[in-house]
Amino acid sequence: MPKPPEAPPTPDGWGQGPATGADDLDQLVYLSNLIGRDPRLVQPGGGNTSVKITQADRSGISVPVLLVKGSGTDLKSVGRSGFTRLSLTSLGALKGVSGMSDQEMMRFMADCQVGRDGPAPSVETPLHSLLPHRVIAHTHDVATMSLTNQPEGVAERLVREVFAEEIGFVPYVRPGFPLAQLVSELVDRIPAGAKGLTLAHHGLVVWGDNARECHERLRQAIAQIDAFVEVQRRGRLVLGQARVSTPAPALRHRVAETVLPVIRGELGSGGRVVLHYDDGDDVLAALAAERTPELVRRGVSTPEHILRAGRQPLWLELDPGASPEQLVEATRRQLRAQRDEYLQYHQRHAATDQPPIADWAKVVLVPGIGLVTAFKDKKNAVTANLCYRAVLQSIENAEALERFQFLPEADVFEFEHWPLERRKVEEDMERERKTMLLPRQVAVIIGGGSGIGKAAAARFAEEGAHVVVADLDGAVAREVARDLAGRFPGRVIGGPVDVRDDASLDVLFQQTVREFGGLDCLFYTAGAPPRFAPITEISRADLQRQLEVHYLGAVRAVGGAGRVMRRQGLGGSIVASVSKAAVVPGKDAVAYGGSKAALLQALRVAAVELGGDGIRVNAINADQIETPLFLKFVGERAASRGLSPEDQLESYRKRNLLGAALIPPEVVADLAVLLASERFRYTTGDILTVDGGLPEAFPR
Repeated sequence: MPKPPEAPPTPDGWGQGPATGADDLDQLVYLSNLIGRDPRLVQPGGGNTSVKITQADRSGISVPVLLVKGSGTDLKSVGRSGFTRLSLTSLGALKGVSGMSDQEMMRFMADCQVGRDGPAPSVETPLHSLLPHRVIAHTHDVATMSLTNQPEGVAERLVREVFAEEIGFVPYVRPGFPLAQLVSELVDRIPAGAKGLTLAHHGLVVWGDNARECHERLRQAIAQIDAFVEVQRRGRLVLGQARVSTPAPALRHRVAETVLPVIRGELGSGGRVVLHYDDGDDVLAALAAERTPELVRRGVSTPEHILRAGRQPLWLELDPGASPEQLVEATRRQLRAQRDEYLQYHQRHAATDQPPIADWAKVVLVPGIGLVTAFKDKKNAVTANLCYRAVLQSIENAEALERFQFLPEADVFEFEHWPLERRKVEEDMERERKTMLLPRQVAVIIGGGSGIGKAAAARFAEEGAHVVVADLDGAVAREVARDLAGRFPGRVIGGPVDVRDDASLDVLFQQTVREFGGLDCLFYTAGAPPRFAPITEISRADLQRQLEVHYLGAVRAVGGAGRVMRRQGLGGSIVASVSKAAVVPGKDAVAYGGSKAALLQALRVAAVELGGDGIRVNAINADQIETPLFLKFVGERAASRGLSPEDQLESYRKRNLLGAALIPPEVVADLAVLLASERFRYTTGDILTVDGGLPEAFPR
C-alpha cells in the first residue's frame, strides 16, 4: 500500500489515497497512517480506528465483523495484519452486561475473535463495537484535550459552545469496559446528525460512512477547536512572563551533561532507564514561564499520558552557574524529595500490601536546561517526550479557555496501577531479564569500526544495550552504526574519537550522556599497529605512539567512563582488550608489549579504586583473532622471519592446545558482553583469555 504523500495535494488532506481497487481494510490502514503521522492527533502507540464489514463465514453466510486496530500496534505504521477481526454478533452481548472485570472483558473479546492470527484486541474494542457507525477514529488530540481538561461542567459547556449538537460530550470514566458501558447507555440519545463524541480527558471519537468521510470530519472538528482556542488566547501571555533566563546552548549542555547521569541513577534504581534530552526553543520558553511550575503539577492531559509520561513531571530548580558538585547535590536532593512526595501519594491510595511502581516518574522538567524523559529504551523515551510536549500545549490552551484541570488524584492512582497495563510492563521486564544480558544498558565501544570492536557493537546491541560505536575513522563508525540501526532502531549511534586527544574523549562521553543519559559499560579495544624493533634500537617516538593508544588513551577513557558511572550510582563495567603481549614478553615487542602490560596494571588499579562504586574492571587477553590489525601483525612477523603469512599462521595453530588457527572476533565479543553482564557481577580485577590455549600465556 502506498504511504501518504508528505504534502497532501487535496483540500481535505486525504492525499492520493490508497491504491485503486483498495478494499475497506486498505482504506482503514490509509486512514490510520494518515492520522498517526500527525503528533497533534495521536502520540506513538495511541489512538484507535475501526471499520464494520460483512464477510462470509465457513458456511458461506455473510456475517458482520469488526476490524479494529489491535493492541501493541501504532497508527503511524500499522498495516493490514495489525487489525483484529471480531464477530459483531458475539460482541453485541456486551450491551446487556451490567458489570465485567478487566480479565473477564479480555477473555470475552478473545472468544469473539474471528480466527487467531491477528493481534490481541485492545481495551478500546468495546467502545468501537457498541457505537453503531461504520468507520470510527479515536484520537488523543491536543485540541480536544485542551477543550475537555476543565473543571466539572465547564468542559461540557465549552463542547456545546464549539459544536452545538454536532459532537456530544461524555463525562470521564476509566477507559475499557466502564467507558464502553457508559457510551452504550448514551447511544440512543445521540442526535441523528451527530458526527462524534468528545470524551472528557480521553480525546475525540468521530465516525463516518467511509474512511475518507471519517477523516474529513476529524479534520473539521480539530479545526473548529483550534479556531475557538486561537480567539481566546489572542494577545495573551497565558503562561505569564518568563521568570528565568535561558543559558546559552554551551552552558545548558554542560549542565545537562552533569545532571543527566544523576537523573538516570535516581530514576533507574528500580530498573535502569534510558533518557531523552530535549532543549528545543519552544520547550525552554514554556518551562521559563512564571505559571508553568504550578500548572504542570495539576497532572497530564489524558490517561494515555499517565502510561507514557507518568502522573506528573518532576521539577528541578538548578543554578547553571553552580559547580558540578553543587549541581549533582542539588539534583539528587530535589529528586529524592519528590520521590518522598510520591511515596506519600502512594500511601494515601494504596492497599496495605501494594508496593510502589518502579517506573514512578518518566518526565523531568529543568527550567533553563530542558525536558528529560525516561523509559526502558530510547524509542519509548522519545514517545514520552512527544506525549509531554502535547501535555504542555494542551495545558496552555486549556488555561486560555478557562482553567486546566486533570483527573482527581484517586482516579489517577487507579489508572496508574491498572492491572491490564501494569501486567504489560512487568511482562516486558521479565521477558528482557530472561532473553537479554544487557537490557536497558548503555555501552560505549572504542575501536568499534572493525574487528573485535565491530563484532562487539553487534553483540551488545543484540543483548539489549544501547550502543555508541566510536572509532578514529568516524565515517566507518557511523557506517557500522547505520547497519546496526536497521535491526535496532534508536539504539545505536556512531562517530569519531581520537584516544590520543583528551578533548575528543570528553566529547565522546558528553555525546553519550546527551543521547542516552549515562553509561553502563565501556569496552576499550582501540589498537595501533605494533612497532617491532629491538630494545637497543627502539625510538622514544615509537614508544610514545604505542603508549598513546594502548595506555594513555585507555586510562583516560577508563577515567571518563568511571566519572559518569560514579555520578549515576548504578555501578557499571569496564572491559579492555590487552592481548597476550601484556603477559608474555616477545622479541622486538618492547613498545607494543610494554604499552599493553601498562594497560593491564592500570586496569587492576582502576578495579581497586572503582570497586566501592560497584564498577567492575576486567581485561581480555585475546590472541590470534581474525582482525585487520592481527593480519597485518602476521604479515610483518612473517616477513621478519622469512616466512609466508600462511606458514606463520600454521606455526600459531600448532602452538596452542586446541589447534585453533584464526579465532573469530565474535568469540571475544561474546566474552566482553558476559563480563559486562550480571553473570560476572562478582568478578573484577581479572583477566580472561581467548587464544586456543597457550601455556606460556596462562596467568601467573
